[in-house]
Amino acid sequence: MSRPVARALAACRIAALAMMVAAPAAAQRSLDVGFQQAAESSEAPKELEGLAVTDRRGQSLPMQATLRDESGQPVTLASLFADGRPRLLQLGYMKCPMLCSLALNGLVRGMQGLDWSVGDQFDVLFISINPAENAELAAAKRKGYAAEYGRAGGEKGWRFLTGDASTVRGIAEAVGFPYRLMPDGEYAHPAAVFAITGDGRLSQYLPGVAPTSADLRLALTGAGEGRLGSTFDQFVFWCHQFDPTKGGYVLWAFRVMQVGGGLTVVAMAATLFLLHRREARQRRLAPPSDGIPSKGVAHPA
Repeated sequence: MSRPVARALAACRIAALAMMVAAPAAAQRSLDVGFQQAAESSEAPKELEGLAVTDRRGQSLPMQATLRDESGQPVTLASLFADGRPRLLQLGYMKCPMLCSLALNGLVRGMQGLDWSVGDQFDVLFISINPAENAELAAAKRKGYAAEYGRAGGEKGWRFLTGDASTVRGIAEAVGFPYRLMPDGEYAHPAAVFAITGDGRLSQYLPGVAPTSADLRLALTGAGEGRLGSTFDQFVFWCHQFDPTKGGYVLWAFRVMQVGGGLTVVAMAATLFLLHRREARQRRLAPPSDGIPSKGVAHPA
């Protein structure tokens, strides 16, 4: 491996590691209807068999869909995206006995590891798939999870929304999120975080209940479409590729090879340029060759 390729590979790896900041464990007291601690488990319930997120990247959300906010007032998706900031979207239900609490808690921990903040660089939408859930419950959840998140502006930028069955189903289908009502009245559904562009298109999805800070940052960088993050963030994003089988981003060897190839060409061009300059300078400073009259010296006829 050439030195430029090795340096490019190291730069991409360091960039990825620099973003993987471990978030502290939640230590606040649980609220009755707000933030809820949940026992974490790596085993998928049997009820989730056949329910997996479908890749719908590039699909637009139904922006004219009308939901209800935490005060019970109607609000369209278009109005929620009016500022053009990217959003993280979760679907589930607020009285979910286990999975939704795990997913919400995992999102809190992932976002706490970011130097970007909810309500500033991006917002979060949680949409209930249970049409029986109301605005009062949504307001309590919003307050509880904003307090657990622990940053100013969290409650402003983190919305908990409810809606009728057909409206929510349309949003869920747009992002590839399946769910079904079980005989016991609970809902079976997967867990995922969806990164949405400022104009309402699905940019990326992160399946599972524990998205890492690094994956969230890359997903938001992509959803920001060049308007979120520094040049360094954009370069790190360019160096990575989403791997659906791993549920996250991995270093993309092809990009590293492109970087290495580009650096090799630049290095070769710079070397040739320096060699050419040195050779030209040596020619200028070289003494006159034998047989060539020196300037100003008279010779007999």
